[in-house]
Amino acid sequence: MVDSEQMMRRQKVLADFGEFALRSGDLDAVLTEACRLVAEALGTGRAKILEIQEDGQCLFVRAGVGWKLDIVGHLRLPMSERSSETYSINEGKPVITQDIAKEERFEVPEFMKEAGVVALANVPIFVPGGQAFGLLQVDDTKPRAFSEEDTEFLRTYATLLGPVIDRLHKVRTLHRQEESFRLIVENTLDYAIVLTDAEDRITEWTPGAQAVFGWTADEIKGQYSAILFTPEDREAGEDRKEIETARREGFAPNVRWHLHKDGSRVFIEGVVRALRESNGELRGFLKIGQDVTERIQAEERLRESERHAKLLLAELQHRVRNTLAVVRSIARRTVQTSESVEDYAMHLEGRIDAFARVQAAVTRTPDAGLELTTLVADTLLSVAAQEGERVRHIKGPNVRLQAKAAETVALAIHELATNAVKYGALSAEQGRIEVEWTIEESPEQPRLVLRWTETGVRLSGEKPTRRGFGTELIERILAYDLGGEANLEFTPDGLHCTISLPATGDLVLENAQPARRS
Repeated sequence: MVDSEQMMRRQKVLADFGEFALRSGDLDAVLTEACRLVAEALGTGRAKILEIQEDGQCLFVRAGVGWKLDIVGHLRLPMSERSSETYSINEGKPVITQDIAKEERFEVPEFMKEAGVVALANVPIFVPGGQAFGLLQVDDTKPRAFSEEDTEFLRTYATLLGPVIDRLHKVRTLHRQEESFRLIVENTLDYAIVLTDAEDRITEWTPGAQAVFGWTADEIKGQYSAILFTPEDREAGEDRKEIETARREGFAPNVRWHLHKDGSRVFIEGVVRALRESNGELRGFLKIGQDVTERIQAEERLRESERHAKLLLAELQHRVRNTLAVVRSIARRTVQTSESVEDYAMHLEGRIDAFARVQAAVTRTPDAGLELTTLVADTLLSVAAQEGERVRHIKGPNVRLQAKAAETVALAIHELATNAVKYGALSAEQGRIEVEWTIEESPEQPRLVLRWTETGVRLSGEKPTRRGFGTELIERILAYDLGGEANLEFTPDGLHCTISLPATGDLVLENAQPARRS
């Protein structure tokens, strides 16, 4: 029988253990304290708790008192059919051995015999739901007849242990999950995770949100989330529409440009979800979004490249058509004005070469145009390479012609130079050529005026009656293609030609600095 003093001592043990378990969150510390208290209450000096591990294949000495250091936290016992521990767990009832020397039902582990254990009592531990955790075992070094009161006390103690172990397991699992979540949140820096209250004021601001938007938690908490919207979206009420949609439907897409602290913009792909209490009351909103700015910008660059490629293709097709049209026109007009096959071949080759040089130059830098000084000098050099010293000077302001103007002007200069070689200044030893141009103001628009002056050659002073391709090009095609004017004056001293073109952006790119080439 258990006297009243022992009863009080055991009740105090249960109370002390309950208080300790409530204060501690460390399962190993709680189990060790449980062993100390039960060994003290029963006066055995030794106790241990064994946990089922490896899918029911072994029992691990998880906690204990009165045992060597290499036993507790290290030793594993196989769950054999002839062990009292296995029997107690499988049958769900206590097992008492008063003297292991006389025990014939079960095999006693060698480490217990070596430790001098004589008597023992096993009580299974079950967690809520009926799953076996392991067992509580008290050991005595002398023969002992554990009473029914002893057994019931152990059963009560084990019954108290089960929920405590279950709670601490859940707490540990929750802590691990919380730690895992914290690590995920803190290291996911391209995702902004934001919590707001029911009024959409920011209450939680993760490191990812700081990385995406720039504000620190101290700077942003308490602000309305509208601070993240662009001014135009706030003006259109998109911030309010998003929250009302989430409040009404449970969630709302959040896919748009947002504002960074530094004023730049970030594109977010995300969602807003309403958070509600179990009674349906709105608690706030969870906003999760990924920064996809680089992808959006790359897609925009790709679209821009595709648009640019289409424009280039269209421009190329346009240029090819125009080029072929000009070549056909040159060939047709050259046939009409040539006196022989040899004359046709010579003129056609020269004109196409002049046209090709300009094409090659403007194709290299299609938006930069072609410098007029270079165009005139190169054309003269190609026609009259040996007569360079007879060209006094080529001068005028720094003017660049757009592709269309450069093609037509180059052909005109080619015709003037070819004519000078055959009939004009470059056919006589004393002949000279001057080429100069100016930008002249006029009531309607500025005009580029180019003057070609030949001297030192004897001419009749009368305009030739026969009109060649060059004359037609200068007088008609310049006017038709470029809206220009040309005047050919055949003086007794040589040909004077004045060409005037509109100095508009479609034809002429003008710089202020003059350019001279003598």
